[in-house]
Amino acid sequence: MSFTSVALQMLTVSLPILLGWCIAKLGFMKAEFERELSHLLLQVALPCLVLSSALGDGVKLPSIADTFSLMGLSFVMYVVAIVIAFAVTAALRVPKGTECSYRFAVLFGNAGFIGFPVISAVLGKQALLYASIALIPLNILMFTVGAMLFSGMDGGLKKQMRNIAACCKSPGLIASAVVLGIVLTGWTDWGVLGDSISIVGTMTTPAALLLMGSSIAKYRPLEMLTNWRAYVAVAFRLVVVPTACLAVARLWPGMTPMFIATLVLEMAMPVGSNGTLYCLQYGKDARPMMQCTFLSIICSILTIPLVTTLCG
Repeated sequence: MSFTSVALQMLTVSLPILLGWCIAKLGFMKAEFERELSHLLLQVALPCLVLSSALGDGVKLPSIADTFSLMGLSFVMYVVAIVIAFAVTAALRVPKGTECSYRFAVLFGNAGFIGFPVISAVLGKQALLYASIALIPLNILMFTVGAMLFSGMDGGLKKQMRNIAACCKSPGLIASAVVLGIVLTGWTDWGVLGDSISIVGTMTTPAALLLMGSSIAKYRPLEMLTNWRAYVAVAFRLVVVPTACLAVARLWPGMTPMFIATLVLEMAMPVGSNGTLYCLQYGKDARPMMQCTFLSIICSILTIPLVTTLCG
């Protein structure tokens, strides 16, 4: 897709975000409502959207070999991102105690909550199926490596095993695992149940974009714009990491342009919202994390068309 066409798609996505910002400023979206809606999306609507990507007569399932190749490439991409994240943090000489925030910001994008609506708008429903498969390695790494960035090895192996167990109970990961089962069995016709799941899944995109706008409204812009290290981390998150992953993907055997575009676009998403939650959970300074999150959301409106154009 050309830069212009993707930019127009991102403009379409951006308008509901702007509406969410306005609604929040007018007081129509209170903090409690946002929490409940976010919980509903993560626990119900997003898993339904994941499932619906593999359901229906018109769905073209990837082969079993392509499925496991997608998962393997997704895992390798995150290994590349881990190396970049640690290198960038060392080069930035970040203040002691904030290393975890910058590493997380460079490493993990919001590939599900924000990524799915964007991928659907830019690449279409078929790409959602590939994104759902690639979400499996991300979820596992987010709940293990992501948590360890903030906690270290506190609690030892037992604590890390509990993190993995918590990951396995995530509705998004369960839905991705079911999608994997659908691909392996070829059973895409769920009849009325499948139609109902698709209906619920359609609420994900508009609600997620409104929530994204309302979350921006909570930040004080001047406070969010004063940290130069956050700009560097965001540049690596939105441009350098996906570009490096694109180079790796083009060397990976058997990858179609759609596979590559989907995986690289997932790597180009704004900073994952779990980062702020981890800061609060483990008693870390949340300000650098929030600054990176805010900047990445704003800048991604321009960088996503750029990355998509690079994918060809």
